[in-house]
Formats: sequence, C-alpha cells, structure tokens
Amino acid sequence: MAAAAAIAPSTRLDAPVDLQINDAWRRDLPYSGAAAVVDAAAMDEAAQAIASWPGYAPTPLLWLPGLARRLRLGAIACKDESRRFGVGGVKALGAPYGLEVLLRDHDPATPFTAIAATDGNHGLALAWAARRRGGRAAIFVGRDVDAVRLKRIRDQGAEIEVIDGTYDDAVLAAERAAEEPGCLLVTDTDYVGDHPVVRAIMAGYGVLAAEAWAAGLADAPPSHVFLHCGVGGMAGGVTAGLWRRTSPATPRVVTVEPAAAACALASLRAGRSTAVGGSLRTRMAGLACGRLSLPAWEILSRAAAAALAIGDGLAAAVQRDLSTGAFGDPPLATGDTGVAGLAGLIAAACDAGCRERLALGPGSRVLVVNSEGPLPA
Repeated sequence: MAAAAAIAPSTRLDAPVDLQINDAWRRDLPYSGAAAVVDAAAMDEAAQAIASWPGYAPTPLLWLPGLARRLRLGAIACKDESRRFGVGGVKALGAPYGLEVLLRDHDPATPFTAIAATDGNHGLALAWAARRRGGRAAIFVGRDVDAVRLKRIRDQGAEIEVIDGTYDDAVLAAERAAEEPGCLLVTDTDYVGDHPVVRAIMAGYGVLAAEAWAAGLADAPPSHVFLHCGVGGMAGGVTAGLWRRTSPATPRVVTVEPAAAACALASLRAGRSTAVGGSLRTRMAGLACGRLSLPAWEILSRAAAAALAIGDGLAAAVQRDLSTGAFGDPPLATGDTGVAGLAGLIAAACDAGCRERLALGPGSRVLVVNSEGPLPA
C-alpha cells in the first residue's frame, strides 16, 4: 500500500503497511463470545478490587484534536496509562490483580514466590505487587530484554533469570519453575487453556475500558479502537470491556504489532492461532512475542476487525513527535511499547488503502491507549 506524506517533522511511513482484515468480524456481528472468556461479573469484581487498592485513581482520557485534524478524523481519545500506580503502565492493572486472585487460595502463613515471564512491564508490575503483599518475585526474561528494564524489576526486589532465548522460551521456563512448592505462576499468557489466572488478568484490563467509558466514551462511543498486541491479554481484556458496553453497535478493533513479531496478524491471515518465529527483536520490546495467548485469541479471532503490523522506524518517529507536541497537541510522554497503538493509527490513516478498508474518515471516533511512559534515563 502506498505511503502518504509526513504529517509531522519526522513521522512518515517507513515501510508498506501490512493489514489483515478479519472476515469473521463481519460474519459474526453482533458478537457476544467475549463474555465466555471474561464475563461482566469477573470484570466488575476486578474493578471493585482494584479501586480499593491504595493509590488507585482512574487514569486520564486525553483528547488529541491536533492529531485528529492532521489525520482527517473526527476525534481521537487516548487513555493515558503512563502513570498507573507509578509502575508498569497498564500492566499494573493485570499482574497485581492476578496475584491477588491466586492469593485467595494460598495459606497466608506460608511464604510465596510470584513467578512470571516478561518483556518488561508485566514483570515490573508483578514484582511491585509481590513486594506489596509481602512475598518474593522471580521473573524470567529472554536474552534481549535491556538493562534498564531489568534494573527497574530488580529495584522492586525481584530475582531475575535470563533465558538464552525469546520471550516464548522464558514463558516455558517460568512454567517449569512454578511447579515448586510455594510458587504462584502469575502468567499473562496461556498456550493450552489451563491457567485461570490469565483470564483474571484480562478482567483487570477491563478496568481501562470501564474508566474510559465513564470519562466520556459513553456519550460518544468509539467507531475504531487501536490496541497494541503482544500475547493479546491487554487487547482481549479491553475489547471484552468495550464490547459489553457497545454491542450491537460494536467498534472496529484493530490490533497493532511490530512487523518482526506479528503473531495476531499471522493468525488472522491463517484463520487459526499461528506462531511466528525468528528473533522477534523490536524496539517495541513489550510486544516481542511470537505466539498469542489462547484466551486472547478466543476473543480477538472474532472481535478484532483487523490486524496491523508496523515498522520500528515509524514507531520511533511517532514517539519523538508526540513528546514534542509536533501534531498540535500538548506533549505526550510515551514509551517504546506504549506508542504502538498511536503509531498504528497514524500508519493506517496515512495509507489510502488502509483508510478505505478500515472505513476511517472524518466521522471516525478513535480510542487508543498509551500503555506506558518512557523508560528513565
């Protein structure tokens, strides 16, 4: 698909946009299957629990009229998760709640070790939660996780095990380690369907949708939602939270991934959950995942209207331009992973073919998520 001209000093398409339309989305409307994975009661229970935690406050819903004008769209709303509980961005809704659910069945007199694999923020949020609950955390990472992310996790008191492999290899190592007594596996990905904690974590992400709805989306629901997608837990949880409120007038959910790790796009293209190989290296480090979580696939295979893959160069440029207010809005601080949804929207809106296939236009109202703030220097 042909690239359009730059819309800001450094933002331009650095590669053709790879888009896959999901025919199942059109065929299955109205779709109610998300409730079979994460139902309304589970999301309401998560919201009540999270709202009771010290330091809880809804994160802001920011409107970006400057960017909307440049992209010739009706409105863009950005849920800014960059300061959620001060750690881990949006992941602070998922991992801590998953740990809380597991601790309900754990003897409070018995020490525990919370275990998970991570590319960064899930492990950071879990380490924070374990420390808050008086336990230990053991976090497994692949070889490409950078030193800054590792230090942030260690600063929360966690032990780190570096696996000579990818994130997917770290997931398997964490599962093996969690078989030891006193260990609680707080994983946000499930390859076979036997980890209920994954659904609890997705219910935690539903809080984002509830807050956005209360902050103004209820009055004018989005026509499109661009959600970054690694293993799919956040995308699936937010989608479930929105669909319970918008059905049958459901928005087009578009997943966004780095081209080097586009497992959602590959899965929609194949019509079945499909893993991608290779190094999975990307500057969008939290999305360096080669395989979707099964519960997330159960939702996104029907509820996502399309999947989009973008290049690292575009994501870097969008991140720079957002931080300087180059699109005409106040500066927005976002991280390497957190920018993906916004970068995906810009890529789609600047590509004539994508605009047409996704029905993006002057009447479109788009929701995006800034899932994290920038790493400390």
